[in-house]
Amino acid sequence: MLRQYAKCLQLKPVDNGIAFSPEKGIGTIRALNLPNDLQVMVYDYTTFGDLLFHRNKNDKEFYILRLDEATGLDGITRSSVFFSRASQEWFYMATARNHLKHVDILIKKEWLDTYFEDEMAGEALSGNIALKSPLLIYEVMDVEYKRLMQELMQNNLDKCFEKMYVQNRVLLLLERFFTRLYRKTENEHGGVKISAYELRSLKEIEALLLKDFSEPPPAIVQLARMAAMSTSKLKILFKDVYHMPINQYYQKHRMNKAKAMLISKKHTVRETAYALGFSTVSSFNKSFLKAFDQLPADIAVTDK
Repeated sequence: MLRQYAKCLQLKPVDNGIAFSPEKGIGTIRALNLPNDLQVMVYDYTTFGDLLFHRNKNDKEFYILRLDEATGLDGITRSSVFFSRASQEWFYMATARNHLKHVDILIKKEWLDTYFEDEMAGEALSGNIALKSPLLIYEVMDVEYKRLMQELMQNNLDKCFEKMYVQNRVLLLLERFFTRLYRKTENEHGGVKISAYELRSLKEIEALLLKDFSEPPPAIVQLARMAAMSTSKLKILFKDVYHMPINQYYQKHRMNKAKAMLISKKHTVRETAYALGFSTVSSFNKSFLKAFDQLPADIAVTDK
């Protein structure tokens, strides 16, 4: 795939990567072979002209999990996650002046078969994937997907542990995708049904929950009114899609935000606690200890 991109761009790969020339655009495409026989490609670029990438059908038994994010000239970011067979014919239009970020995880069929063999849900997933022709499964790009994708996009990784770091994030992405796919498969076979309208409502509720941690989230009754559904239905659908209750989901991401702030070394424990809506530092310490089994002071800068 790297060679095909290089051919389209009329550029030469160097050290398993492509750097855009000034007349083509800005950015890079990187490829990495991981120790566990997975492969990953990371794209972060802006082209100066429209580019059409075309990949012909082939007989190689590969799957691709792809995370896509494109920011247009209007400033709007559009994102998606999809899973397909690499053997299928594939077209992709890179629009001029759009900032494009992609992560491709390339998975051999043998690797996936082994992965499913030791999992309780593996048989159901294998059957679901085998029955889909053509195979193209779309998934919601939620906050957790975006966080893991962003971590893979970093360019300043310690080269001594780059493969270990990337491999861990790749496995978390695979776990998340296949877990959600299995839940969706269960729904299709007698579980909770969800319409496209309800899914959009849930995405709006999720965005609202995670928009601003400095204030308490709206009450369940208010969220249900916004989603135009009963409180019981909202609770059921939210847990079915995001795999945890609403308040637990909010608290998980609130604490992840706290940890990210502390790791950055730009915020003290006190600043972080108040920025995330805690009334006292002691209540923040208690929540942080429960979430991560360590105190905020263990990783924070000294309080001013």
